[in-house]
Amino acid sequence: MMLESGIFVMVMDSIYAFENKEAFNLDYVRTQGNEKMNLGGKVYDITHKAKGKVQLGNNMEYSGEIFILSGYNTYSGIAIPIQNICNTEDGSRIIKLDMEKLELRSMSRKQFKSEAEDYTATAINYDSYMGMPAVKTHLDFEKDGKCYSLPGNYLLDLGNASFVFLMKQSQALQDFLHDNPDMELKKAYNKKGVLVAEAIVTEKASLCNRYFEKQVIAITSSLPKFTVEGSVGLKFFEDAVSVFDFDKRKFYTK
Repeated sequence: MMLESGIFVMVMDSIYAFENKEAFNLDYVRTQGNEKMNLGGKVYDITHKAKGKVQLGNNMEYSGEIFILSGYNTYSGIAIPIQNICNTEDGSRIIKLDMEKLELRSMSRKQFKSEAEDYTATAINYDSYMGMPAVKTHLDFEKDGKCYSLPGNYLLDLGNASFVFLMKQSQALQDFLHDNPDMELKKAYNKKGVLVAEAIVTEKASLCNRYFEKQVIAITSSLPKFTVEGSVGLKFFEDAVSVFDFDKRKFYTK
């Protein structure tokens, strides 16, 4: 199972879904027409949909819609948006991600209250494509001895393995690049010589009260429907403890 935050519904590979239909106890409804879903730039056919609850371990469950995708069997049979995971004790949507211990935990409100003072908080919003969780903040970085800052709305995206992706279509990014024409962009080409990616290689960077050295900020055009400035990925969460309080709309770091 892939634990995600950059998707808005639980998705399952179609073979996996039907092989385990009795265990899930869900009614799969065949989709009408040609419905598709873009995950990380790859487009899948949505063959069926379902709605309900799926038990995940001892103290958490997913509640919401499920999409059944044809051919979604690359890394996992299931991807689960953590913003739809509830604690079975009190129904809270509080997820603790400890990347030092490589643990993810669903917490009740009472459990989190006992340790909330240790964290720095940033407000979560859902002003993004399909209402995925994001934070309004500044991406500050240093390159070639010069300091830069790009304010915007950034997805908290566990499905992004990099540090930060910036969206090529963002007007704020286009204005930023126009105002800083001397900043070097590394370019990557495929075997046919077509430009597939650009990147900013930084000496230092900071985001949501966390500080980093020698990170790569990528610029992508493969997610054209995203309305945010960027997507914050796993390298941001490395070696840290983060808490997503989706009910109170707070993102905590320490």
